[in-house]
Amino acid sequence: MYKVFINEKIICFTNNAKNYNHFYNCVVLKFFNTTITPFLLDLLSHGRKIEVIVVSVDDYEAAFTQFQSQFKMIFAAGGIVTNAKGKKLFIYRLDKWDLPKGKIEKGEDTRSAAIREVNEECGVTNLMIKKEFPPTYHIYTIKNELVLKQTSWFEMESSFEGELIPQIEENITKAEWLNDEDIKNKVLKNTYSSIANLLSQVF
Repeated sequence: MYKVFINEKIICFTNNAKNYNHFYNCVVLKFFNTTITPFLLDLLSHGRKIEVIVVSVDDYEAAFTQFQSQFKMIFAAGGIVTNAKGKKLFIYRLDKWDLPKGKIEKGEDTRSAAIREVNEECGVTNLMIKKEFPPTYHIYTIKNELVLKQTSWFEMESSFEGELIPQIEENITKAEWLNDEDIKNKVLKNTYSSIANLLSQVF
């Protein structure tokens, strides 16, 4: 299954549409080709009541590959970091809680990029990757061009106990270690759908 987020709505590629029966405002398509992509985007942009579009086809991976081919791709990497006290690292940027992440530089591998971005955005060192999570995907506009961002995520641990330093030049105003209650009461009530979906898999 692949989920693509756009303006807090979802396009899902799967071979089992039954997983989405609980969504009242859901459209299920039993076919996909490249010519249908503009229709899907228009439907989500102007069909205000529609929350989810499910592309339910046998070879959903091939359909998703076709979908990807129609966008400029941007690749990023980030981390869900746990410290020695069991708290998780979050940033506050543009009035939303988020996880530290950023674009992968030319010639850089995803693991190195994820560690670098966490360090740059929060000042955390001594990072060790434990495992990789499934990537997230979301569509947004840069200079009137639609792009599809794929973000690779890693579970990390750190023994860092110093002061967190939010990267102000990246519009990050806070970097904090949060416990499970904070994540439930603060983060999940004010974050992006893609991040909430990722956290639901982690916890």
